[in-house]
Amino acid sequence: MIRFVLGPLGEVVPDIEEKLPGKGMWVTSCYETISKTVEKRSFERSTHQKVLISDGFLENIERKLVDRAVSAVGLARRAGRVLAGHAKIDRALRERKVLLRIEAKDGAEDGRNKLTRLDPNIPILDCAYGKELARAFEKRDAIHLAIAVDNKKGNDGLMAKFKKDFGRLEQFRKSNKNVKLENSTYQCIETII
Repeated sequence: MIRFVLGPLGEVVPDIEEKLPGKGMWVTSCYETISKTVEKRSFERSTHQKVLISDGFLENIERKLVDRAVSAVGLARRAGRVLAGHAKIDRALRERKVLLRIEAKDGAEDGRNKLTRLDPNIPILDCAYGKELARAFEKRDAIHLAIAVDNKKGNDGLMAKFKKDFGRLEQFRKSNKNVKLENSTYQCIETII
């Protein structure tokens, strides 16, 4: 789910990190559901006041979800837990040192399948594109990534973080069937109860 709050000017703000102050309004991380929430004026009914929806509201949510997922990869990279590249992941899979894999959505199937055959039980997150994942490395593209097992520390928290952040992005992108908001050509959609 995605938390939304009202900004100081009455605008609806997606609180992807779930840290902004104010009464939260929770909506399923689904493109279609959020667009229907806007169309049916559910934010207004929840807050009992006039709200503003910015132009590009849904695109902004997707961008923030991508940023959150990529920052999780960057955090794990700085902790020394990310393996990048087919050869490194191949070796780590053979040694049973992989917690989960992250595959670029636009990566080639044959490379992904070769790694999957080595250990088909490893979870795969594949909702981000190579250019998006590359931001965690300051590279051009990142196609095959893996999170290494840390025998000294628990892996459950890291696994939960990745599943939550990438899960929300995946659910949002899967449900995007080019849903159009009414009045989406306006600078903002303004509704009054």
